[in-house]
Amino acid sequence: LHHIVPVTAARRVLESGEYRSILLSGGSDSHGRLPLMEHLAFIEWVHEQGIRINAHVGLQSDEDVRALSPYFDKVSLDYVWDDGTIHDVYHLQRSGADYLHTARGWVDAFWAAGGSEALRSAKQRVNLHLTIGLKGGVVVGEYAAIDSLIAFQPASLVFLVLIPTEGTVYGNVSVVPIDAVESVFAYARLKLRATDFVLGCMHPRVAGYSEQLEHLAGQYQFRGVVGVKSSAEDAEQVEECCVFYK
Repeated sequence: LHHIVPVTAARRVLESGEYRSILLSGGSDSHGRLPLMEHLAFIEWVHEQGIRINAHVGLQSDEDVRALSPYFDKVSLDYVWDDGTIHDVYHLQRSGADYLHTARGWVDAFWAAGGSEALRSAKQRVNLHLTIGLKGGVVVGEYAAIDSLIAFQPASLVFLVLIPTEGTVYGNVSVVPIDAVESVFAYARLKLRATDFVLGCMHPRVAGYSEQLEHLAGQYQFRGVVGVKSSAEDAEQVEECCVFYK
């Protein structure tokens, strides 16, 4: 988190007028909730400036979702379905059903606040993030997570790939094999045909790996790729969070 500008200093930075959007992020508490309500005054101020907000929201209560939804243009939610991964990686006593409930809650809040806004438009503001290999670089629960979304049919799904990070319990694990990543992509495309796929900013930057991911993203009709210079002639460069791809 040391790369992130703290809320206490962010207003001064944003007053320069140089930014059209921000990512509001941080650490979560023992319930998986980011302390967003504690910074509601700042969030309201950013919204009043016309600066778009993408917020990493975590598992907010239904009440807080309704209170925050008028100020967020997009929300990003890590989506985990496997209870063992939730317990072992995030150390939370929560379940996959809690993540699906939260996703539905944000869609309902945006839909209600929008009045005439179509359900599809409300869903486009909720961007689920699925990390392949989250549990130590091994694919555990990713297929079940995709299955759990079939009825929900998200408008977009951002794929991440675990980065073995020095100083963490998974610092020495192997990079997720590219064929395992492709298998998840293929399964997701089969089950979620109408969903926009995006390759997000978290994926290993090792020799050749990013290029293989870009190739797979093209093969499975991804709408966007972060951190890889696209070779496509008609590719559009977007200097914002990946969820603002449209």
